[in-house]
Amino acid sequence: MLRVAIIGAGNVGRIRASLIQHTPDCCLEIVADVDEAHAQDLAQSFGAESTTDCIAASSASNVDVVLICTPTKFHAQAAKNALQHGKHVLCEKPLARSAAEAQEMVVAAARARRILKTGFNYRHMAHVRKAKELLDAGALGELYFVRCRYGHGGRPGYEQSWCTDLDLSGGGVLLEQGIHILDLVRHLLGEPTQVLAQATLFFWNFPAVEDNCFVLLRTASSQVAQLHVSWTQWINIFSFEIFGHDGYLSLTGRDRHYGPQQLIWGQRQKNHSRPIEQWFNFPPPDDSWEREWTEFLSAIRNNREPMESAVDGLQALHVVDAAYQSARNQQWVDVPQLIRNGTDDDRYKDAL
Repeated sequence: MLRVAIIGAGNVGRIRASLIQHTPDCCLEIVADVDEAHAQDLAQSFGAESTTDCIAASSASNVDVVLICTPTKFHAQAAKNALQHGKHVLCEKPLARSAAEAQEMVVAAARARRILKTGFNYRHMAHVRKAKELLDAGALGELYFVRCRYGHGGRPGYEQSWCTDLDLSGGGVLLEQGIHILDLVRHLLGEPTQVLAQATLFFWNFPAVEDNCFVLLRTASSQVAQLHVSWTQWINIFSFEIFGHDGYLSLTGRDRHYGPQQLIWGQRQKNHSRPIEQWFNFPPPDDSWEREWTEFLSAIRNNREPMESAVDGLQALHVVDAAYQSARNQQWVDVPQLIRNGTDDDRYKDAL
């Protein structure tokens, strides 16, 4: 029986608690949140104890696994404390506010010989899994480029959300939503080595973070990814396209307000007539959270690194750091060089 503590009793914490409840060999022991009412409400719903002491909860003797579902500012401290006390940790994305913070977490996991997983559930969405299967089978031949648009329009009072506060979040839409896309680029196309970005504040009255970010990525093989993540999309969109020598894959939807998940596989014709298309529809509900949780538990039980490891979270943050540096300096940034030079903690100065 794996005994679990959840740090952070918001929407994501509730999703995680439901998964634990439906896992026969797991039990939720503790829910911690600085808001006592939130902690009590979630804990009572699932028969757990509640506390406002998040650090004590992450090191409790009756806990084997800690799930960190807090604002990003608190990820590093909670994770390092849990790892130092022998717990396995699943930390929601982004792993930290910067690569520098994430590196400390990765080192702590290695020293403790415990698993630290990044919460990149998008890899487990049905159309992403199918795309990965097709790519691994060589369906597109040599890969050329990715084109992605992803975003929503916020909500009334969005300026008050913690994710738009630089101190709490570490960044704007690129870090909060775009980190998922950067992970998918790494997962499906390859490791970005060069970054050119523009971080822009178009509409929202945020004091220090962007509401739109436009990014070009290049891999060592000269593949290109073109990304636009937005909090001024007004109508929700998830569109991720992959093009190669032999055709293309078009992934749309993310369930709920983004529409159902769908994948189109277009096969290029030698005479350049209209591609032959196969459509794959994946009706809701989305099971990516459940699959990600199952993968995490399997990694624990088999003493192996999980998909979406801590290193995956760290590498994605290196790309984010590079993008913000590029936005500030208005030039291409070499990711390996940035890593060798150390991360830039003052990423946002003059970036907008």
